[in-house]
Amino acid sequence: MTGTEHPLVTDYLATIEREASFLPAGRREELLADLREHLAVAVGDEEDPETVRTALERLGSPSAIVAAARAEEPETPTAADAPKEQPRARTVVTAVLLGITGLAGLAGSLPAVAALIVGLVLLWTSDAWDRGTKVLATALTLATPVVVALGGFLLAARFGPTELLVVLLVGIALPATAAVRLLRAQPKTA
Repeated sequence: MTGTEHPLVTDYLATIEREASFLPAGRREELLADLREHLAVAVGDEEDPETVRTALERLGSPSAIVAAARAEEPETPTAADAPKEQPRARTVVTAVLLGITGLAGLAGSLPAVAALIVGLVLLWTSDAWDRGTKVLATALTLATPVVVALGGFLLAARFGPTELLVVLLVGIALPATAAVRLLRAQPKTA
């Protein structure tokens, strides 16, 4: 009987194989082949259980060997780690609501305020965008009323067609930029 046929060794290797079931088949077989080779040298033709047990103890517990093999494996993202995908419709609705707040907000209407609030709630409750994208979209959207009010205040003395056009363009461009940014940052759904 060779060292790798000893009952203690076969039990040891079976335990490792069972505990390493998460490894890809090729990697698991490579690990077991390495251990068999090491044990063939370490145990040789020895049949004394104490000598075999000592060799196995020097090698380490099966759980420690499997833990080391796990640590060497590259991390693969799990479904829980993957970015959440939301329906395309929610992405579009969020972007449109935030995008129209500029145009509708210039009128100062209640629907514009409602669109802004609903758009921001949809944005911040979504897992589809990272925090930086959410902050940027919020800042661009909320900057519109500030820019319009500031433009109206600063240009009140000479508020002509050119100034009105500039304020309107900025008021529309900021939330539209936020909407485009949200649509581009959204991961594609299948």
